[in-house]
Order: sequence, then C-alpha cells, then structure tokens
Amino acid sequence: MKLYSLPRMILAALGCAIGASALADDASSVHFNVVGGGSHNYTFRAVERPFWTETLPANSGGSVTARLMGLSESGLKGPEMVRLLRAGAVEIGMGVFAFVAGDDAAFEGIDLPGMAADIATSRQIADAYKPVLEARMAERHGVKLLATVPYTAQVFFCRDAVNRLDDLKGRKVRVRGRNMADMVSALGASPVTLAFAEVVTAMQTGVIDCAVTGMGSGNAAKWYDVAAYVYDLPVDWSIGFYAMGLQRWQQLSPDMQRLLQAQAHVLEDALWTETARENRYALACNTGVSDCQIHHPAAMQASAPTEDERARLREVVLRIANDWGERCGADCVQKWNATAGKAVGVALKDP
Repeated sequence: MKLYSLPRMILAALGCAIGASALADDASSVHFNVVGGGSHNYTFRAVERPFWTETLPANSGGSVTARLMGLSESGLKGPEMVRLLRAGAVEIGMGVFAFVAGDDAAFEGIDLPGMAADIATSRQIADAYKPVLEARMAERHGVKLLATVPYTAQVFFCRDAVNRLDDLKGRKVRVRGRNMADMVSALGASPVTLAFAEVVTAMQTGVIDCAVTGMGSGNAAKWYDVAAYVYDLPVDWSIGFYAMGLQRWQQLSPDMQRLLQAQAHVLEDALWTETARENRYALACNTGVSDCQIHHPAAMQASAPTEDERARLREVVLRIANDWGERCGADCVQKWNATAGKAVGVALKDP
C-alpha cells in the first residue's frame, strides 16, 4: 500500500495531531500521540493503556504525556505502519513484523515459523535480533525501534479433532500472512488467507477447517463456539514493535531520548511478562481447567506434538528458515546466525 493511497481524512487527522504535538514540545515537556495495538487485546488494556497514560507520565515526573489510540480506532490496517512512521503521519506506533514484512524480508527474522516452541525462547530470539532490526529500521526505513511486543502463541483452533501432527494434513487452515502460510503448507495443510473477523462464519460454513491465531485472541473472540479442539503447536508469536519516525526522534533532546528509551524498556518487559502470564491462563481457559484467569472458560480438547513429532518439526522449521534466508540474502543470514541463531543454537545455510 502506498502512502498516498491511505484515506486522506486519516492522514490529515493524524498529521494535524502530530504537528500540534511537536509544536507543544519544549525543553522540559513532550506530548506524544500514540497508535497502539488492537484495543480488544488483553495486553492493550492491561499494559499499553496504563503505560502511556499513567506509568510514563509518572516515571517522567509529568514531563512526558501521551494520548493513546487503538489500531482499529485509528482507521489503519497495520501493513502501512513503517511507512507512516517514516513520513511522520504516525508519531509513535505499534506494528506486527509479519504485517510489515512486505517492506523488508529482514523483519521476518525475529519470528521465523516454528523457531520458538515457548515464549521464553521467543524472547531470547527477539532480544538477540533486536539490535539488527534497530539498525536496519533506522538506516533503511528512517524509523527508531523502541520496543518489541509479543502476543500469545499462534496455535491451531480446529472444528474436528487433532490428536497428532498428521491430522492437519489436507485441512484448510486460516492464516494471516506468508510466514504462517509457509508453515501450514509444510505440514501438508492448505493455507487460506482470511481476516480475523471472518473466521467464525468461515468455520461454520466449511470454508476452513482450522484457524491459526493467538491462544488468547481466539478465546476472546469465542472461537470455542465453532472450534472444539486446540492444537498447541506455536506457529509463531506475532512479534511486533513500538517505534517512532527517526526524524521525530532526532527532534527530542538527548535527555528526553534517554528517558524515552529507558521507559520503552519498562514497556517491553511488562508486555513480555504479562503475555507469558496470559498465554498460560488462555490455555487453561480454552480447556476449562481450574487455573483459568483473564479469559473465558470453555471446554475445548487440547493436544500437542509428541517428542517424535517435534523432531520432525525441527526439520520443517529449518527448511522454512533457510528458504527465508534465500529470500532475504547473505547479509540477513550472517546477521541472523550471529545473533538469533547463536541464542538458540541454530545456523542457517549461506544462500
């Protein structure tokens, strides 16, 4: 999507708000307009909103304030976020790397399909690869990376029973982008790109048999009404980011930059911690066990890959990762191997 193809009213409203914010800055105070994640998400309510409206102002002694808007309320879709940040149409914004990967294949390296079986491994990869993305986003895209953002494990919600890996073969599975599609295809299923809001109807009518989404997101959307089974195989963790345009960043004083960077780490740690907690409780809620918190209790049947199946999965995961390396190029692979790969003991082939 080209920048000029966005609705003019959206660009005008965002641009005016940001311009007013920049003019209001002085040596001692800054006000930011922020586009966060989806306001329907648990972590938006539990972490993002209180951080921008309470924690940041308090920790800055009132010198930094912010107005937060959810992604859907902003009228934006997500794939355009990097370009909007660079252009200054969004001052601080949250995006998902898989959604903006059309701008740069290197973005996919933080969340390669199947590479992280748990959220602890996902954070290891994200922390190791973050400096690579920080440099690339600044140099190639004019964007300052502030924080990484995880979501709950992206797993399979299915209408019919899934007890083993081979049960996915031949099924039509909703995905949200190329990385998921690669993994689903490698498992012998047929990926179907479909909007989140269309999943319930599509499963009811047989357009799809399963759908991949966050463990918590699927519960919040009541997918358990149409899907009786959850297969706990994390395809990825929908890793995202908070960032701002590099030009806007450079307008801030060095003291303000240091303060915002330090507070971005506070936000990042809180999001990873709370998402790990949400992921644990979401599985409990989907299956109706006593440890259900945050989400709604359901009565789904859950299964997960066996150790033998996980050995097979490692071969699939490595093949998909090497395919990404060929798309992204030798420089991508070398930097990934030296950072994320080193963190998890994986080395991709030179393309």
